[in-house]
Amino acid sequence: MGLFRTKPEPADEVAALQSALAKARNPNSVPNLRRRLLLGQSLVKNEDWPAAERHYADLVPALTDVFGPREPNTLAAWANLAWCQTSQGRPAEAIPLLERTAELFEETWGARQPATFKTQLFLAEAYAVAAQYEDALAVLDAHVGYCAAELGPAHLRTKAGRRRKIALLRALNRYEAVEQLLSDEDALCETDEQRDAIRGLRLVVQAETGDPEAAIAPLRELYGKRQALAESLATVLLKAGQAAEAADLLRELLVEARGRGALLLRGTLAQACVESGNLDEAEHSARTVLAAGAWPAGHPVVLGLRATLARAAAQRGDRMGAVAELEAVVSGFKAVFGDAHPRTVQATGWLKEC
Repeated sequence: MGLFRTKPEPADEVAALQSALAKARNPNSVPNLRRRLLLGQSLVKNEDWPAAERHYADLVPALTDVFGPREPNTLAAWANLAWCQTSQGRPAEAIPLLERTAELFEETWGARQPATFKTQLFLAEAYAVAAQYEDALAVLDAHVGYCAAELGPAHLRTKAGRRRKIALLRALNRYEAVEQLLSDEDALCETDEQRDAIRGLRLVVQAETGDPEAAIAPLRELYGKRQALAESLATVLLKAGQAAEAADLLRELLVEARGRGALLLRGTLAQACVESGNLDEAEHSARTVLAAGAWPAGHPVVLGLRATLARAAAQRGDRMGAVAELEAVVSGFKAVFGDAHPRTVQATGWLKEC
């Protein structure tokens, strides 16, 4: 399954599997079905979403005929088909598939199976891509609660689920709940690296809740020890109005970033560029992310990119067009988050500046 990233498969390995299958007399023999499963996994690892979706749509019926509808490989193929749809910004198609697949995994193979956990996380991600944040939180609440009870609060699966909850709660501006989860995480840290990661996240939260300047110096110190905190430092710098330096850090991070994470970084880079006056790069970055189609229209990520393009247009003199676009962006944020959410308030401020 495709949620947990691995290195891409070399193109020659993918080509070798495709060549072998093209020559197969019976593509639905058990050995060839296993080759087809490997090819699907490779396409997902390489993030070739259209090809992977076509592959799994063709593979699922064959797996069902040979192995049955509840066999792990069949269920995993369903889950990966849905993951491909989510990754192409079509979570409305993916969610019903994932809801049913998660149920079948748990009913048939048990709640503690890795595939069951992964499918639950697929579902939470699909809800988040659909901007159905309450549904995503409900899935993660159940997931983290079960992991804590069965595997322990310090287990890697429990901690990973808790971190996903923190990200969603930050998006929803629910910082009291974030602070409680960070306290839970802090108490479970076993190494200095883990403690520094939590401290870095606390400083990001400090910046997001109104005091970015004070967070810069301690986060710079942490970044000096932990290069993995580069994104946290960029976030705080951008909040503090130091957009040019934030953009430099984000460009460095993009060198090795992949998938949805890379798109999010590039979207943040677009904002940093528009705020530092680099309009060409801002527009190019924003349009690149929009062209990827990883989120549906009306999602906060898409709204933020539209706002960046509108702000760039305003700086180029097209104030009438910028106002019309920002009015739509403000309406979009209100629909998702409400009038008082910081994203809505921020977009309203940009509109007033025009």
